Amino acid sequence: MICRTSEEKKSEKLFRSRLRPYLKSKKPRTVPFSPKPRGGKFSEIIVLPVSDVTHLFNHEAMLAASHAIEDLAHDTGCGELIATFQRIENFIPQQERYQQIADEIDAVRVWAEGEPTRRPSSIDFVPIFHPLLVRYWVVLFESPDVHAVLFCKQANEAQDFARKIFSGFYSFNPFLVRCIRRRFSLLAAGVDGVVAHFERNFAPLMPDEDSLADVDALLTPA
Repeated sequence: MICRTSEEKKSEKLFRSRLRPYLKSKKPRTVPFSPKPRGGKFSEIIVLPVSDVTHLFNHEAMLAASHAIEDLAHDTGCGELIATFQRIENFIPQQERYQQIADEIDAVRVWAEGEPTRRPSSIDFVPIFHPLLVRYWVVLFESPDVHAVLFCKQANEAQDFARKIFSGFYSFNPFLVRCIRRRFSLLAAGVDGVVAHFERNFAPLMPDEDSLADVDALLTPA
């Protein structure tokens, strides 16, 4: 990135202050992703990855970043939060938390496959019908002054959430956040070509099976 706006710096500072408690209480792990890692092996574990750089996240690192963005939305008190949960079962434990956020900001939109058993009127639920979109995990917040997005795709085939590995990045660039938010608006309108766009751009960022085996050993807590 050539330059960073003042809004971007402010958003990152606020995000990191809210991320810190989640790093202390869990075992979030990431490794920088390169299609051809040095020596053919992924060997570097990073607890707090650099923004705008593609990493492979274990489930705890991804949740820590997700919760930090959610806290950022709640504390900002205005704006829109978009979150994909793959399947509705992943959202149920977070429903009360999201209800509290929805009471504070302008809009909360939750994407998931399936129907919630209880539908709070303050949360907009968008069903995921496209099978490829189920693999994505996105948490995006945009307000007039604060912008943040975590954009990941599941890299392995694990069904157990604790074994899932995600390839992606997080960013505070207001232009990128706004661009992704608009694409989700198009998805809500039924423009499936957006998923094809996501898939084309993620193809170079997904590890092969040999790399995943190495990453899984690194990211899974002993």
